[in-house]
Amino acid sequence: MTPRPTIERVWLTYLGCVLLIAGLTPGGGGPMHSAGKAALLHGGLAGVMLAVGWLARRSGADAVRALRALLALAALPAVFSALCWLLPGVHPEPFEYRWLALDRAVFGDDVARLVDGWLSPWLVEGLQLIYASFYGLAIAAVLGAGLGAGRAAFDRAMLQVVGGFLVSYLGYLLVPTLAPKLVLAHASPPVGLWLTPLLQQTIDAGELNPWDCFPSGHTMLTIVALVCLWRWNRRWFRWLVVPGGLLILSTVLLRYHWVIDVVAGAVLAAASIRWCDRLADRDGWPRAERGGVLTPG
Repeated sequence: MTPRPTIERVWLTYLGCVLLIAGLTPGGGGPMHSAGKAALLHGGLAGVMLAVGWLARRSGADAVRALRALLALAALPAVFSALCWLLPGVHPEPFEYRWLALDRAVFGDDVARLVDGWLSPWLVEGLQLIYASFYGLAIAAVLGAGLGAGRAAFDRAMLQVVGGFLVSYLGYLLVPTLAPKLVLAHASPPVGLWLTPLLQQTIDAGELNPWDCFPSGHTMLTIVALVCLWRWNRRWFRWLVVPGGLLILSTVLLRYHWVIDVVAGAVLAAASIRWCDRLADRDGWPRAERGGVLTPG
């Protein structure tokens, strides 16, 4: 039996949710708000995913593997940026101030401000470089799974990564939140050495959707990536586990996320991994092998 097109179903579920929200959010989000543009983009992608799903049912995973990878590379950044057309018109409440209040209740202040002046330029430079490698880590997880355990692992890792990204994007729709660096004044902003200013400017310029804090997608996808590598390529896991941990730490120290964003990202990563595992097993996806041992998705 040909496995069902699970990854396209995940895409269609996400796109359907956004189309529904776009239909219920006619205006009021500021100059960037355009529910019509959001509906056009997501509706067009839904048509593409229906076509890919049809091809997968007809010809199998081998026929669409490269197409799925290319779509993920192009469509995930596109739908992330397109959220600026809906947010914060969905929830105009300033959730960031709720998370600031929570930080102060637990830690006594905003956590990033507690380390003002403590971060050396060398550490800031390293953390900024690692933070900027986020998409590379997700790509490495899929490639590493495929090289370590074959096509079935590649397919399952891609499902895990795409599912993790889309779950995090739904979180932005439910709880749109601005970053600490956009909300709070700090006595001494983190200063790096050579590449930090360029990386910060590039990230800020390319991030059309600034309401992307809750949950921390960097935390979610780092955990998803490391789990994939632990399952299907332990050699790559050993090389990337420390940078992955530093990447999660950098989200708070460089003031991109509140602490609750990181906690929520970790919880949702575990839920997303389990959800994608069950979907793949239910839909007849082959199990991946590592070292001759069958491993779950």
